[in-house]
Amino acid sequence: MEERELVQKILQGDEQAKTQFYVQYRERLYKDCVYLLGYRDPEAEDLVQEAFIIAFNKLPEFEFRSKLGTWLTQICIYLCYNRYRKRAKTVAQEHSELEKVLSKVSLEGEERKGEDEEKAAKLRLIDKGLEKIGLDCREIVLLRDKEEKTYIEIGKLMKIPLGTVMSRLSRCKKALKLIVEQLMREG
Repeated sequence: MEERELVQKILQGDEQAKTQFYVQYRERLYKDCVYLLGYRDPEAEDLVQEAFIIAFNKLPEFEFRSKLGTWLTQICIYLCYNRYRKRAKTVAQEHSELEKVLSKVSLEGEERKGEDEEKAAKLRLIDKGLEKIGLDCREIVLLRDKEEKTYIEIGKLMKIPLGTVMSRLSRCKKALKLIVEQLMREG
């Protein structure tokens, strides 16, 4: 069925046309999401569904300036990038929380001898935490925080998608924060 005819039938409420539309483009959108977010990203399927919901709502406005599949792909990519932005905020928040935990570190039994010693104590605590965390987490945290690599550079080095970099980094920072808190309690 031609695109215009398919859209026309969908707009008239033809359920079979809606199903055909979904079946025809679902795999393509899923592949786009997986490419952008990562193979095992649990949100890929959700974003595909969200893209179809948006598409069905916006279909009356579709003007056939591009192919229907191209239009759907743009919706899907937009949703993926919004998810990136949300994940970037989460990673930043995890980093900020780790910094708050580390700000509580002080040199016990001595007065503070300056910022250099305090920073060194914090770094030793982080290094101890990194020793206890898994290899994948240690690698990604070191690449980001010590080597100051971008998310894209980390993805290329570790051969993982950008979405996986961001979600793994967030998860690892959370774990590192818990380990550092535990080390602080142990003294």
